[in-house]
Amino acid sequence: KHRVYSESSPPIAALRGCGEDYSDCSLEASANLLKDVVYMMGRSDDPKEENLFFKFQSVTTRTMRTFRMAFPTTPWIFLYREPVEVMMSQLDVPKMSRANCVKSRNSSPMVRDVIRRSDYKASDFLDEEFCAIHLATLCSSAFENLQDSDGLGMAVNYHPELVHDFLDTIFPKHFHTPVDKAGRDRVLKISGTYSKNRGRHEEGGYKPDSEAKERNASEEIKDAAKLFLEPVYKQLQQSEYNIMPQSADGDDDEEEDEV
Repeated sequence: KHRVYSESSPPIAALRGCGEDYSDCSLEASANLLKDVVYMMGRSDDPKEENLFFKFQSVTTRTMRTFRMAFPTTPWIFLYREPVEVMMSQLDVPKMSRANCVKSRNSSPMVRDVIRRSDYKASDFLDEEFCAIHLATLCSSAFENLQDSDGLGMAVNYHPELVHDFLDTIFPKHFHTPVDKAGRDRVLKISGTYSKNRGRHEEGGYKPDSEAKERNASEEIKDAAKLFLEPVYKQLQQSEYNIMPQSADGDDDEEEDEV
């Protein structure tokens, strides 16, 4: 009934094909390419298939305008996480300078633009700061697109009970895809398995890691997260298009059920 692609290469290549600043070709060309790719991936000889879902890698957020031009009536969500926690995940590699969020300093026009507008040279920034800047550009692009999408986009904050947000709000109310009891049972079962271990010998139950990430974070990570990433994180939290919008003082909006 539903076809799902998770971080599949072809649409990601289409989204990034013109460059994140569209210096290689136009926004319109990029959108047309994405439409062609999605059309091919969505073809089916099964009449029971009704819905097509894509999970894109975070870096494609910078070219979200391509997706929105290609599919102007399609609902979407942006899943984000508390700044220190996501930085700890990004930097959990043997050599910090090789982390994807750090390497973008050499490849991302948006990251270079942030550096250019600062009072410092690129060599003055720590790897942790480059990582935070990279993540901030993703969140900023998501926020701008959220505000411009008139409700088609929804910001969703990661938390241990996220599965219930999907079952109770995102699927039925945002994606307009009702979930029956059998479907709920399957989702609840699979959500108990850590996605990155699924199918491996060490596959096991998901264990929340937020407290451990906060506890083990270095001062450099905490400082970089606070300086570069926290401001846009707060914007996402307080957006009217957040599934659970927060007020400026951090309290839940009383009208969150209307989102």
